[in-house]
Amino acid sequence: MDGVTCVGGTLADILARPVRAMPSPGRIELVDEMKLAPGGCAVNSASALARLGVPVRLVGRIGRDGLGDFLARTMAERGVDVAGLAWTDTGTSASMVFVAPGGERCLLHTPGAMGTFDSTDIDWSLAARSRVFFVAQFGLLGRFDWSAAGALARARDSGMLTALDTVWDASGRLSDKVAPCLPLLDYFLPSYDEARDITGLTDPREMARSFQDRGVGTVGIKLGDDGCYLRGPKGDEVTVPAFTVAAVDATGAGDAWCAGFIAAVLSGRELAEAGRLGNAVAACCVTALGAYDGIRDMAETLAFMAGAGGPESA
Repeated sequence: MDGVTCVGGTLADILARPVRAMPSPGRIELVDEMKLAPGGCAVNSASALARLGVPVRLVGRIGRDGLGDFLARTMAERGVDVAGLAWTDTGTSASMVFVAPGGERCLLHTPGAMGTFDSTDIDWSLAARSRVFFVAQFGLLGRFDWSAAGALARARDSGMLTALDTVWDASGRLSDKVAPCLPLLDYFLPSYDEARDITGLTDPREMARSFQDRGVGTVGIKLGDDGCYLRGPKGDEVTVPAFTVAAVDATGAGDAWCAGFIAAVLSGRELAEAGRLGNAVAACCVTALGAYDGIRDMAETLAFMAGAGGPESA
């Protein structure tokens, strides 16, 4: 068993920047750049892991259409194993991403093929070859949100480590969806806003303790510009500050953080070192448009970390 199986958001992103104002009906606003890119949290994390040199498999559902062909071809070119992708006649999931001048973004999204994906679509003869089973974009995965606990249980039964990252759930049911998953997680990696939504708490330490009281092993809470807060299964905790970079686009930053953190776990790094590698991969991500072009390989990422604050070694 080696590397990571990434399960979840698999879609195409159409990105535009900088969007200073949304056009009025019948009008046009100009932007400097527009591009088509693979998107979705599982795609973003898988892409970053592959660039970091971690063997990675992508599991999801795509349509038999131009966007699906583009996704499968591009992910294979990035070094991701796409044999676990399921094809369907439903159109490929897609998002339109509007990037503001400061790098923040808003999206329009259609669930498409991923809206019909559930745990029965996972080919375990492929998925269980990995060391880590990572669910990304939980909360916006349609049917899979409600069947993820069964998949996590099977992954554990197969000897895999389990990890899960969440996204904002406009339905307000994120807490209900994630509850059966928490006792099955070795690593829970939500953002601060999502952790607050689930727990009703505002202190990252209290959030982490709440998750661990419900069965989670290690908790990593992404704090945006403030870095991340981590709490291990024995109560060890650390807040790791973020790196300062000139942000171009925040798309995929949280997914990049998860990739860096998981890569560090696989290489045996301590908790604080894992948080720092996650922060570094996320910092590199936001220096370019989209979720991939800013990602660096492991040697380049370690060099970035050394230049930004102290020596690093592989």
